[in-house]
Amino acid sequence: MTSTVIGSIELNEDRLRKDLNIHKSFPLIKEEYDDFSSGTWQNCSLWNASEDKDDTLFQDRSGGIKITEYGKALPYIQELVTTHFCFEHLIMVRTRNLIDGMVIPHRDFVELDKPVEQYYRVFVPLETNENALHSDEEKVFNMRKGEVWHLDAALIHAAANFSSNSRIFLCLDFSFDGPFHPKEIFRNEKEYQPSSIINQLTLSTPDVELEKELPATFATILTDYTFRDVLFLLSKIHFEQQIPIRAGYDWLVEAAHLTGDEKLYEKAQSVRDFLIYNRAFKESLTL
Repeated sequence: MTSTVIGSIELNEDRLRKDLNIHKSFPLIKEEYDDFSSGTWQNCSLWNASEDKDDTLFQDRSGGIKITEYGKALPYIQELVTTHFCFEHLIMVRTRNLIDGMVIPHRDFVELDKPVEQYYRVFVPLETNENALHSDEEKVFNMRKGEVWHLDAALIHAAANFSSNSRIFLCLDFSFDGPFHPKEIFRNEKEYQPSSIINQLTLSTPDVELEKELPATFATILTDYTFRDVLFLLSKIHFEQQIPIRAGYDWLVEAAHLTGDEKLYEKAQSVRDFLIYNRAFKESLTL
């Protein structure tokens, strides 16, 4: 299922601004997948199973969720969540801020036990700009303020904010035990109003010769020291050109192979496999 708009929320700008000013005081803390983001990447837990604001680990837990210190500090955002969304299947609520950086292509839920179809991720932009982009296996798009999006995190997806302006989204994760209808996430099912009208970017046609030359070109500079830089650079290209979202990884693996360095080649394959194919719960990988 591709990512799409499933509704919208009218926001009170004055009350929202007060909460976002409070949000600015929240510290940056290291989280599980920091290695796969650049720039400023902030992930704040508002509701989770442990009630610990520093608990950012996404996992499927039963027994309900509790509001954290961060959630209590944001009264208007707290009201938005409790007014519009049903808590029965809600397992985590976070704010996510990305500034002048990128979260490279990856798939979520692969480390969890249930079928990926039983997880449902929702984004609501609270503060955004035209340079804040998302992508999945079909398109690159800009989420507009107040839109309620289903982001299919079981597909390969990525995020970027190519500006120094803040981009703060609500992220709500739902977990179901079997088949479900998306309208079940709303407290009022009438708020489920899917729309095909989205702000999708028009991408340029790639230069075929350049695509062929990229791995050989980067092989000349690819070392363990430059590995992360090359990975992030190759991962950016799909935001501008009509290429598969996973192409950057394939180019990286080919470039590593061309270096003749077996350890570098294995590292490139491991990173690709970890991010888009398979990883164990709590498994980490350092770039």
